Amino acid sequence: MHLAHRTFERTSPGAYRLRLALLAAAVGAATSVGCDDPFAPRADTPVRTDTFTVFAMSGTPPSVPSAFHVVFFTPVRVDATFGFHFAFDLDSAGHVKVIPVRLVGGPATANRRVGLQKAAVSFDEVTRAPLRGYVYDSVLTLQERETAIVEVLADLCTFSALSQLVYAKLEILAVDPLRRAIGFRIAYDPNCGFRSFLPGVPKD
Repeated sequence: MHLAHRTFERTSPGAYRLRLALLAAAVGAATSVGCDDPFAPRADTPVRTDTFTVFAMSGTPPSVPSAFHVVFFTPVRVDATFGFHFAFDLDSAGHVKVIPVRLVGGPATANRRVGLQKAAVSFDEVTRAPLRGYVYDSVLTLQERETAIVEVLADLCTFSALSQLVYAKLEILAVDPLRRAIGFRIAYDPNCGFRSFLPGVPKD
């Protein structure tokens, strides 16, 4: 029986260390590419922020805007189409009531879930919407300078690979009890499943 004869080339310590370094760099590059999933959902629309004025549902004409459509990012009237996500009203103490559409539209809006939660910090400090803590289809009462975070089940996200939810945050800026007017600012991330409120296109 004959054993195959092999010739082993001697490698200097410096060349061996160089090969190890090159191998480590190649492994690192492959790992980096593997983590950057080309099929992962990506945001492509900047976060929107603006200020608006609406009027309380009670004690005002039906022709004035008393609600807000998050996806269209605009105040709207409360009418029989229920084309909004939440409405506004004032209680006897002049506090703002944020009212999800289900509580206004009843069975006709059964698939229009809206979650609300009051933020423990200021509007500017809320840079990302939380995943938990929302109370669904229940009135949230806010005073001036208080902030709410909103979770909306959005039709536009029906076929999203990431989530069917979009998120917003709103702060009550001012209340005029005589005009029954409510000024607020709102930031909205229009990318399905993304939760950033920082300016620009969300990174994750």
